[in-house]
Order: sequence, then structure tokens, then C-alpha cells
Amino acid sequence: MIPLFQNFDNFFNDTVRIKDMPSWIILCGYNIGETVQFCALAGEFKRQHGHDIIVVITPKHQHVIDMYAHQFIKVVVISDDTMRLILRSGYIPQDRLEIDQPFSACWIDRGFRYSDGIRFLSKYPGRGGLSEIDCVRFVLHLPWNAKLEPPTMSVETEHKVLAYAIQSGLRIGRSVLLCPINNSAPKLPQIFWNTLAMELTSRGLTVFTNIGGLNPFNGLAQMPIPGTIPINLPIQDVVPFCRLAGNVIIGNNGMSMLIMMTAFKNFKVTQLVSYSPKTEIGHSSLGFQSPHHPEKGNEFAGTYQYSVPELCIHTDFAEYLIPFDGEADELERIARLVAVRDNTSANYLKRAGNTTNCYVTEHLDWLGDLVDVSIVK
Repeated sequence: MIPLFQNFDNFFNDTVRIKDMPSWIILCGYNIGETVQFCALAGEFKRQHGHDIIVVITPKHQHVIDMYAHQFIKVVVISDDTMRLILRSGYIPQDRLEIDQPFSACWIDRGFRYSDGIRFLSKYPGRGGLSEIDCVRFVLHLPWNAKLEPPTMSVETEHKVLAYAIQSGLRIGRSVLLCPINNSAPKLPQIFWNTLAMELTSRGLTVFTNIGGLNPFNGLAQMPIPGTIPINLPIQDVVPFCRLAGNVIIGNNGMSMLIMMTAFKNFKVTQLVSYSPKTEIGHSSLGFQSPHHPEKGNEFAGTYQYSVPELCIHTDFAEYLIPFDGEADELERIARLVAVRDNTSANYLKRAGNTTNCYVTEHLDWLGDLVDVSIVK
């Protein structure tokens, strides 16, 4: 046996497995968004396959797991480097779904690494195809109608955030949280956020910049955004703050996935999808791996109307395509449109259905059954 693999065997035997208790050992080693998707389906996984789940994560995912703690019998936290070694060394067979044996929860590791283009089938009107969350259902061997469970927010967190928000100057229902930090997609330029903040302020809103998680690489040159109030919200505090503020504007990343997964969103969600009109778009089933039809970018890949359309129902939700490498005057123009949630601009994204209705409205009858709202969060 390869010595590295023997070390992994020892680790799972000594640290992860529970003696005389067969369990699923599932690794969440990618971005926060992928961990949110798995957690939302963890309950359905147990109902479908039986047995409890031991989840293995990296430190940055702990707060997400805490919101779904009732679904896991044990949580093991390892370093990012160790997680990468386990997932990238060939130790875990790609098609594994075996009790007491580790496997990845991420669809990328479960057969879609070299066929990520399958997610983009749905961009062709009338063709159908698999959404990103359907890929997760598929690799976890779940029914297509497996329901997504919203995260649980503790009462203590709600009370803590309320006190912090009021102390910081929040006006309930008349505030907006801007989230320019992004570890998953290209950052939008400072000029866009500055213009957006000015427009929102001129319309009588109290504007906040979330600086939670800021590091030298993921924020803007000027943080907080000029003219806004800085507020330090870790991921577990963002949803309670949004419920108080009434509005959130955020890029496509793991935090936005958590926000969208939340039940009873009594606030407006505006999603900003970074893209470049200069990027060549391919049409290959091999997606990013295709040498002849490069899929170097896809403006729809990070949009919820395509990747997780069931989360767009019963939500005051809007998505905009923002060219992260656009000229300053173009970015200023789009920022002003976003501030008023203009739905006539070409930057406003509306997934078309087969009728005059948008896709989400057209398919409400079955999309609504894919989200579990039976438990008030």
C-alpha cells in the first residue's frame, strides 16, 4: 500500500470512525456553497440510505455545519492541506458510496470533474437538463424530488444580531447590506460599489458594508465602501441581519447560497453575477476541459435561476449580470439600475420559460415541492 494511503487509513480508523456504529463518512472539502448544498440534502440522504453521518470538514465550514448540527452524529475538523491531500491523491474512488468508507459530498468529485458542461444544458430554452443542485442529488443517489432543508438559526444568534444591528444604526426594513467580499468569483470594481452605495443612500436607505471575513485579497481597495457603515458579520450572523435590514446585495458565492437556502426570506435579495463579455463561451459537454470548445466562462453558471431554481420561489429576488472588467461609465450605469432593481435592462437576468412566463413562475407547481418549509427557521 502507498504509505500516504496507509496514513489516511490510520486517520479514519483512529479519529473518524465510531466503533460498532456503521456510519456514512462524508467529506466537505470545497467551497462553502457546496457544503451548504450537501447539508441541505443530508436529512434526505439519511432517509434514503439509512445510518447516521460523520462529516469531515475544514475550519471555515464549521459555522455552516452548526446550522445543520442535528443531521450529523460526529463532526471532524481537519486542515485545508490535509483535506486537499485526501481528495486529490486518488485515495477515494470516484464512484464510491459505501458505508464506513470516506467519500466526497461535492458533485465535482463524483463524476462531473471532466463533464462540468452538463450543468449548462439548461441554458438552451426548452432542452431541460441538470441544474447544479440536481447534480448533487444525482451523486448522492437521491430522488430528483429530494427536498432541500433550510439552515437553523439559533434564538441566541438572532438576539445577538438584533442588539448589534440597532447599536450600529440599522433602521428595520429601511437598510441594505452590501457584501463586496468574494472568495469565489471575480470581484466587482470599486467604482461599481461606490456608485451603488451613493444611489441607495440618496433613496433614503441606511447602507452597510459587511467587512466580516475581510483579508488582503478578497475585499476592495476602500473598505468599507465610502459613505457606508462598516459592520462585521460572520457567516452565521448574515441572515438574521438581512431579516432586520430588509435588503441585501451580494455576489455569487457561498454566503449567497446560505442566504438563498434560508426559509421565509422577508427581505429583498439582489444577486450580482460577475462575468466578462470578452470571455469565449464554449458549447462542449466537456466544459472547462474541452480543448476544441473551451468553456472558459459562462454567464449563467453562477445564477440561481439556473443552478438552484427552487430557491428563487417565494422570494423577492433579482439577478444582474455585471461585467467585472467593464468600463467605469458602464459600471456606474449598471450600479444605478441595480439600486432601483430595474427589470428592463439587458443586465437584468430573467430565465425564460416555454411560455410568456419566466422559468421559475412557469414551473412553480413542482419547484415548490423541492424545498422543505415545514420547519420554521
